[in-house]
This record gives sequence, structure tokens and C-alpha cells, in this order.
Amino acid sequence: MAELLFIATTIFVAYVVFVVMGGKKEKPETSKPEPAKPEASKPAIQTELTPPPPAAVKTAEKSAPAKAATPKPAAPKASKSAPAKKAAAPAPAAPVDSLKNPKTGEVAKIPASYAFAKRWIKDALVEEGLLDKVYKNNELDDAANAKIQAALQQLKGMSKYQ
Repeated sequence: MAELLFIATTIFVAYVVFVVMGGKKEKPETSKPEPAKPEASKPAIQTELTPPPPAAVKTAEKSAPAKAATPKPAAPKASKSAPAKKAAAPAPAAPVDSLKNPKTGEVAKIPASYAFAKRWIKDALVEEGLLDKVYKNNELDDAANAKIQAALQQLKGMSKYQ
């Protein structure tokens, strides 16, 4: 009897994980969905506002630990339409809010404060001659912060770091 209960529980947990992870991935339709009639949308709104039954909440709580124990599925393969999306992705007038380390290829956001800047950004400011040294946190004052912000803006404009 215990074996049957174990098998039924395992199948149920596997089903819940399958549904939560997205289930069967179907190809999206290219046509636009038809607009819903006003009479049909009223029950949908009422359904969305009602809380789930307590049994559903308990089931989700029980399946959460089992979800962590299951192995993760392999990464999905790239579709044929992926290169077309990549070609349309770059925006011509997007503001630069990150810097790229030309040595390692690491991309980091431009810090709001010099104290939180990555080490390679501080070193790049000195290497490019925008600052005379790497400042310590106790050396930062209003004059130094103004000089650093101007240097960061110049570094942001260099194509080497974009």
C-alpha cells in the first residue's frame, strides 16, 4: 500500500513540476487573437479577483520542495528565427549605461558612486589618463567626485569600452 501511495505521489509531483515549468511548448501563433466580447470578459475578471481555494495553496506548498530536488531540464535549442531577432535588436540611439572591459569582455554598469565602481573601471580611468591615481574611499571629497564623474563620462564616450 505504501508503494502505491509513493508512486501516486511521485507522479503527481512530476505533473505539478511539468505544469509549473511551462509544460508543452507550442509554437506561438502569428495571427492576432480576436477581441473578447464584453459579456465574456466579465466572468474572466471576476475569476481573476477570486483567491485560489485553500487546497490549491497547500498543493503548491507541498510541491515546492520537490521542485528544488528535481534535475533542471537542458537548455532549449536555438530556433531558426533567433538570428532575425538579433539583427533587429540594436537600437541606434540607445544611451550607454554600461562599460565593457576590453581585456576580459566583462560588462559592468556605470557606477553612480566611485566607491562602488569595479576595480577594472578605476584602473581604466588611470590607464587612459583621465585620472592621476586610483582614489581610496577616504580621499573622496566634492572636488574629487566632480573630477571622477567627468572622467567617467569621458570613458563612457570611448569606443574601446563600449
